[in-house]
Amino acid sequence: MLKSSIRIKALITGLCLTVLFLILSWMVGQDRFRSLDYNLMLYLQSLIGRNFDKPLSYFTLFGSTELSFIALGLIFIIVLIKKKHVFLGLTLFFIIYIIELMGKLLIFHPKPPPIFNRYALDFHFPSSFIVNTVSSFPSGHMARSTFISLIILFIMLWQNNKISLKIFHTLLITLFIAGMFISRIFLGEHWFSDVAGGMIIGLAVGFYTIASW
Repeated sequence: MLKSSIRIKALITGLCLTVLFLILSWMVGQDRFRSLDYNLMLYLQSLIGRNFDKPLSYFTLFGSTELSFIALGLIFIIVLIKKKHVFLGLTLFFIIYIIELMGKLLIFHPKPPPIFNRYALDFHFPSSFIVNTVSSFPSGHMARSTFISLIILFIMLWQNNKISLKIFHTLLITLFIAGMFISRIFLGEHWFSDVAGGMIIGLAVGFYTIASW
């Protein structure tokens, strides 16, 4: 079990991130990011060559609902077997879907036009066709990936005492999150503000989950 001090710190961090997300949501609703969103997408697509279209497209699959559920189930089973702990806090994951849907229904923030799209795979998971809204804030792929990554990193850091392993795991997870962040914008699937919002809410719910351990 976690020390109460760690739980409190995780809870406070989650609350601070929630406030940050609310501020960002208000700014997005006020269209404060239009210039930054547009220019950053143009910059990334001009900076990164088209030969990266397909490799970065796999991040779309990694952040899907289907693979997220599989990862969530594996985390639950591993914790149950190794720690003899029923990690019910993982159910907080579903809050992400509620926040994502509310954001896309309540905040008018049109998704990038098709001309920017660079998704290069001939495959989509069924979840891609379930909810399709005009608005794109926040990014569900980014939120789910950040949540799963944070929980995995937390478990890895908690059960390993070697500093070298902690650094390696942290670097690996950080690179994955960075790849997901860049891919959402580069592929023309989300604006910067969408991805930033998704990452913040994924972190917030993740810290609430850690606080519930």
